[in-house]
Amino acid sequence: MHKKFLTTLLAIILIGGIAFTGVRLVLAETSGSAPESGTTSKIKTIYTSLSGLSHGSDAAGSWGDWGTYWNRLRSAAEFIPSGDATTADVKNDVTYTSNSRTGSTGTYPNPTNCATMLYPDNHASATPENNCNVAWEATSPAVAGDDMRDPRTGLTWSQPLKNEGNVVTFAINGYSPWTWIADGAYFTVTSASATAGATYTNNGQTFTVLQTLAAGTTLYTSGTGAAATSGTLTKSNAVAGDATITFSAVVQNNILVGGKTAAQLCSERGNGWRLPTQNEFMQAWIDGAYYNLVAAATNNWSSTMATANTYFYSLLSGGTTASIFNYQGNYARCVR
Repeated sequence: MHKKFLTTLLAIILIGGIAFTGVRLVLAETSGSAPESGTTSKIKTIYTSLSGLSHGSDAAGSWGDWGTYWNRLRSAAEFIPSGDATTADVKNDVTYTSNSRTGSTGTYPNPTNCATMLYPDNHASATPENNCNVAWEATSPAVAGDDMRDPRTGLTWSQPLKNEGNVVTFAINGYSPWTWIADGAYFTVTSASATAGATYTNNGQTFTVLQTLAAGTTLYTSGTGAAATSGTLTKSNAVAGDATITFSAVVQNNILVGGKTAAQLCSERGNGWRLPTQNEFMQAWIDGAYYNLVAAATNNWSSTMATANTYFYSLLSGGTTASIFNYQGNYARCVR
């Protein structure tokens, strides 16, 4: 048989055998080669999927530069999350990943029904355990003013604020009342009358009446300086009211420390301190603030406005919340 014929016949048999058995040769694709196999390549299909999900990167890595497709495949395979959540941030029994590909389980306390919480904490004989509070924690690292941290919300609460020689400080006792507005002052007076808008002078300062007073004992005003601790207020305009009002005490801590609003009193303490919202006060009470915070039995200003000139305050011992005029007096504590 002719040699050339035999060679041709053998080639036909080999090609036919490969086709019959379904054997195929597939070349791995290298990005940048010419020609590429395009969208029919499995590597290209995986690359397109990873790219669409923003997994991995086309850039070279510690392995060098393997080309666009292989760089993305390898970087996606070696991805490690960069989150900063801790077990205390995530709800009980929920698995998550933070800065590792290994999952963790959260320890954040789940809210529970408070069937035994029938009375405000400070009026009940109940114990912390059956009032559904959680175990509050000392902060670490601590900063000036820290009281305790609520593990359910992650918020650290401060001690109340005090006017200490006309300097704002945190204190565990002797804390001071403040107005929400920066220039609020209220006087303890004899049974006096004054109309909103009337102006009175004392100690070289002028005070404007904010709320009409009829035979009352507390006169609410705004002013720019300090009054004497006792004496008389002398009317200086024609608006109706008593010509001279005698007072025995004056509260104007905001003015004495430089005229700061309740919000500024907290924010200017640094370290991320701010005035809490009404809802944050309520959650703190639910979580057991009465059993954990200094001076919980005080009315504290919140940052939540009720109307144009009223703000909510909250009582952490009994869960009370209501709104009053921003020129009235309350205590202040901060949160971070």
